[in-house]
Amino acid sequence: MKMLYHETGSTWAPYNLAMEEALTETVRPDYGGCFLLWQNSPAVIIGRHQNAVGEVNLPELARRGITLVRRMTGGGAVYHDLGNLNFSFILPQEEGLEMRRLLQPIMDYLAKRGLQVGMEGRNDLSITGVGKFSGLASRRLPGKYQLHGTIMHEVDLGVLEHVLLVDPEKYKNKGVASVKARVANLRPFLPIDLAELWAGLKAAYGAEAAAIPEKTRQRAQRLAEDKYSQDSWNIGQGPRADIFLKKRFPFGSLELHLETSRNKISAAKITGDFLTPSNTDDQIAVEELAEALVSLPADDAESWGRAWARFELARAFHGQVDEAEVRGWLAAALA
Repeated sequence: MKMLYHETGSTWAPYNLAMEEALTETVRPDYGGCFLLWQNSPAVIIGRHQNAVGEVNLPELARRGITLVRRMTGGGAVYHDLGNLNFSFILPQEEGLEMRRLLQPIMDYLAKRGLQVGMEGRNDLSITGVGKFSGLASRRLPGKYQLHGTIMHEVDLGVLEHVLLVDPEKYKNKGVASVKARVANLRPFLPIDLAELWAGLKAAYGAEAAAIPEKTRQRAQRLAEDKYSQDSWNIGQGPRADIFLKKRFPFGSLELHLETSRNKISAAKITGDFLTPSNTDDQIAVEELAEALVSLPADDAESWGRAWARFELARAFHGQVDEAEVRGWLAAALA
């Protein structure tokens, strides 16, 4: 079946993220899926596993009146404003469904306009030799696949740099000093306005325009009010830690927050900008890794590494996962 094309009709970030979830709930094997283009008023969108306090300048967000929303997919924090165009694909799961195949019409459209672009790193689209203009994230559910991303057309990079707290380890091997130095707007290289870009990408997919069912809109509104606009979801209770460990791996940053009591680990939480291979099962896998450390000696890191030896770490972290390296890092954490 042909994909349907939808527009949310809103620039309120909680509603737009809620709409993605509501549409994902409706996907069926006999449904061709949908393609959305949408925008947010100024907002910071953080990944499913991120620690908001450590990734975002929350006082600066409050001062500027910028919304914070946590999405359902993994990955890192991104800044949205009305100079940014967002896209989403919500599809039934297909054998061999790949991110690159879904993104090819975007890359072909920009190539026809004279821009050489390609996929880079874990989850970026970049202008060759310039920098990334799109961050991507995806999740797989039983019978369903969601992919979404940003397209930076004329984003205020000054605001972006002030509101995101970027780990310098992420860029130290890339020859840049900040997130601002690594990203690029399309506008200086593609002299068209955002409306023309929007129309061009819509046409590139040839999806059939359709209204979002009222029942789905009502579901999205409830999710926006009850979940995506609530601090309990977006910020949560920041992880406490008597022991804090952090390392950047090829699959992303991994942060471990350990509470201790009577020389035992009493609670553990894992955060980071890593991606997960799917969603529900791998969220459980991340939680299982944390739970495996509870009750272990707080002064015996070697036992921590042994505890993770019985897990398939690639089930929890998507990308280039060297399991021996991760377990070795954990086992030597107190050295």
